[in-house]
Amino acid sequence: MQSENFELETLNLNHALLQVEYYSSNKEHLEVWEPVRSPDKFYTLKYQKNKIKELLDCIKKGQSMHFIILNKSKSQMIGACNYTKIKDNKCWLGYSIAKISEGKSLMYEALESTNIYMKKKLYIKEIRAGILPNNKRSIRLIKRLDFKYISEKDAPNHIFGYCIVND
Repeated sequence: MQSENFELETLNLNHALLQVEYYSSNKEHLEVWEPVRSPDKFYTLKYQKNKIKELLDCIKKGQSMHFIILNKSKSQMIGACNYTKIKDNKCWLGYSIAKISEGKSLMYEALESTNIYMKKKLYIKEIRAGILPNNKRSIRLIKRLDFKYISEKDAPNHIFGYCIVND
């Protein structure tokens, strides 16, 4: 999928080094929203290759779909969109964007494209997203994409649940 602003590709093994660079250079920015990562493992090429292999197996089995957002020259990863727990035409959305790419509507554009892809190609009828309540930027993004608030999960961080349904 192309855009004037970026390239959007399905994750593959050729993206391993780009992922290492992305997660390493955005460590502080992303660690607020993502699980704690083992620095001696997660930020290595070996780990990322193995992780991508696992994710490709999940894609093959129809359990998930993973996209990466690249700059136009494809020399740098600037974000990721992941659709997981695919079952009964439903899935969960997760995403991240590089600190330097925030506030440029790039994730909005990427999710707009990938949501359409998921609905048309994989017949997804419902996409859910769980967002931490202090992530105001993400809440605005999800609402802009026409997700609707559905509930507050009883979780340690009180994750807000949002859902978009394809009629």
